[in-house]
Amino acid sequence: MPMFFGQSGISTGSYQLPLIGLIDANSDGEIKGEHDAYDIFVNEEFVGKKLLLTQSENVDDVVHFLKQQGVQQVFGQLDGDHYVIHSEESERVKQILDTYLQNR
Repeated sequence: MPMFFGQSGISTGSYQLPLIGLIDANSDGEIKGEHDAYDIFVNEEFVGKKLLLTQSENVDDVVHFLKQQGVQQVFGQLDGDHYVIHSEESERVKQILDTYLQNR
């Protein structure tokens, strides 16, 4: 029996089957964001993944945290799911991020 895709499901002739489970939703019923994890790089060197666990979290929080730790000359650049942090204090930044990424 041929199957046809309708507006709200799959039709198998006289029966229409709903399309269920095609949207990944969290426990609150909200649609999951396009990105929920970012690869973090310091001056082009991979240091870990940043998982965004809540809607209020943002990948730019990483640079904000570094500034709170006293790193002055630092900025981040988002490229798809890669977040590249630029700093002249790369070794110090990598040490801070190692702990930060493990704890969050």
